[in-house]
Amino acid sequence: MPRVIVVVARDRTDLFEYFGSVFAGMQDIKVILDRRLSESGGNAQYSPGDPGRRERLDIYDELQDRGFVIIRLW
Repeated sequence: MPRVIVVVARDRTDLFEYFGSVFAGMQDIKVILDRRLSESGGNAQYSPGDPGRRERLDIYDELQDRGFVIIRLW
């Protein structure tokens, strides 16, 4: 099971290929393309004060700004 997931923005195939080659053969790291269709993730329902929404927006902002997000799993 991967311990680190690298999510790459769907319009940054250059980064996807780069990370894929850099981390090739490392079983603890998985590189994936962002497959969400919209910022809200489709059917997700969040209230304005929901901490899950704040975290999701932070990750979305980082993905849009940098083109990738690195998520460490415990």
